[in-house]
Amino acid sequence: MQNLATKFDNLTIQSDFIFKKVMSRKRICMHLLEELLQIKIADINYFEAEKSLNPDYASRGIRLDIIVADDKNTHYNLEM
Repeated sequence: MQNLATKFDNLTIQSDFIFKKVMSRKRICMHLLEELLQIKIADINYFEAEKSLNPDYASRGIRLDIIVADDKNTHYNLEM
């Protein structure tokens, strides 16, 4: 059986745990959004991991990996 350190060493950004840890870092998250969207973000002021949106009677619920809002109150949904 692998020990905990070996298991951790084998994780990548595609791992749910690592993705959420990395994207919870404000500086990294802002940089990623700016590079991908080719925009400038002054600040991120709202983080939430695993945001659940409950279904109504005619639909299914969903769970968002990471949701952030910038200084202009634009919300971004980050999914692996």
